[in-house]
Amino acid sequence: MEKANTYHIHISAHPTDRYLFFERLYGMLSAIEGCRVSYTEAPKDGRQDLPDEVDMLVVIATEHYFTWQNSGYESEYLSAKSRGIRTIPLMLESHIVDLVNMRCSKSQYIDASEDFEFALAALEAHIKNPLPREVDDSLPSVFISYRRQEKKALRQLVEIIEKAPNYNAFTLWYDELISPGDNYSHAIMKALKESDFFILLVTPSLLEEGNYVMRAEYPTAKKMNKMILAIEALKTDREELFHKYPDLRSCVSIRQPDALYAKLLGIRDKP
Repeated sequence: MEKANTYHIHISAHPTDRYLFFERLYGMLSAIEGCRVSYTEAPKDGRQDLPDEVDMLVVIATEHYFTWQNSGYESEYLSAKSRGIRTIPLMLESHIVDLVNMRCSKSQYIDASEDFEFALAALEAHIKNPLPREVDDSLPSVFISYRRQEKKALRQLVEIIEKAPNYNAFTLWYDELISPGDNYSHAIMKALKESDFFILLVTPSLLEEGNYVMRAEYPTAKKMNKMILAIEALKTDREELFHKYPDLRSCVSIRQPDALYAKLLGIRDKP
């Protein structure tokens, strides 16, 4: 924030979603010192562009917003996109992950589908202190690759690794560490390039044709000659896994933490 009352945040939503979530979001944003919050009271048919002075657009991301005709998406969101305004989707429904990725493929979203209050706190923290996460460059960096709908599996893996002996010998990176609104693809490729190791978090959804891990992250890791460790979080067809992810020869189960720790330390100690 540069000066009080100069940071302008506009909330965009489908009209049917305003009654469910708008009040808490508006109240939280309005309480932040230095923020001015706006929204369109009664969206009209036709073009409804954003005010010129908007600095950030917060989208209440629902299936209605992206699939039903409304001026929020068709005018406010598309206007913000064309003008390069920082946009943060607040995803309220878990089943629309692929839809949000398709419509907002270049913006990191905040997952509010399970805990709306936690998501609000994350958004508030980002707005108050929008600084990048500090990383210890002296430690080996581990890039965790996974399907975005498998957040529970990701958090389970992170918790297990954080309990590992000598955990402090690593720096973990995964996409939840991207600042909301940042360009997702650019941040992913930058982190992958700077990483030392690549963890492939294995779940059945990893086998779906054309997913981002299959077409981008895994091939890039191979091309960069990253050391790759596959960790199975949910039972997955190994034969199909090894077929769709060439040169992958082994996979350790998340249910065997000792073996997982040994693998991590093994790749860390390789010259």
